[in-house]
Amino acid sequence: MASAKQTAHLSAPVYHAKKSLSNLTVVPAEHLHKTANLSYQVAGKRYYPLQKVASFSQVGRASYYGQNFHGRRTSSGERFDSQMLTAAHPTLPIPSYARVTNLSNGKTVVVRVNDRGPFHANRVMDLSYAAAQKLGFVRAGTAQVRVEQVLPGESLQPAGSGGNIYVDLQKFANKELAQQYLKATTQHLQAAGSAQQAKLVKVKNSYVVRMGPFQQQQRADEARKSMLTTL
Repeated sequence: MASAKQTAHLSAPVYHAKKSLSNLTVVPAEHLHKTANLSYQVAGKRYYPLQKVASFSQVGRASYYGQNFHGRRTSSGERFDSQMLTAAHPTLPIPSYARVTNLSNGKTVVVRVNDRGPFHANRVMDLSYAAAQKLGFVRAGTAQVRVEQVLPGESLQPAGSGGNIYVDLQKFANKELAQQYLKATTQHLQAAGSAQQAKLVKVKNSYVVRMGPFQQQQRADEARKSMLTTL
């Protein structure tokens, strides 16, 4: 989490309940913070935040904020609220949204990235207490997760429960080609007697064919690899 010294000059709005993810159905497009995305240095290491919201995927260890951080300013200037679904990341744009999946149990949650950190070599993200609770690792303290940037306009899937994991198969600029691929994927799943389905999702100017739902991320990744090899 950002230190008080790092955030004293920021003046973004205070984060409050009205901006809760529970009130959103799709990811909003927000203006990036003017200073929270500049290059910065911590403990002798320089970090270069991403300058736009784009496809991003990372696997690593996640932890969560201690309760003593509740009420402190984040890098965005917003007050940290342990009961909101927020997170800190070293380089993802601020503000932006990320889907975090606990790879040990398949639970997933969408969080709003509004802070910098954690600055530990073996950690990729710090989550709020509420997000860690949704992912089921409060007692363990850390978890192996997959972090994926969620792009503006994407639907927010229900958070915190197993059985809602979808994987992207192919992305198309042409809707007709996407529909053809969707049809072929659906036929293959039906022929195999699979419980999963394929669906077409529009993301900005692209069309993405997704497959799911799965209970476990490992199973989802295996099925994706198999499908891409088959089609």
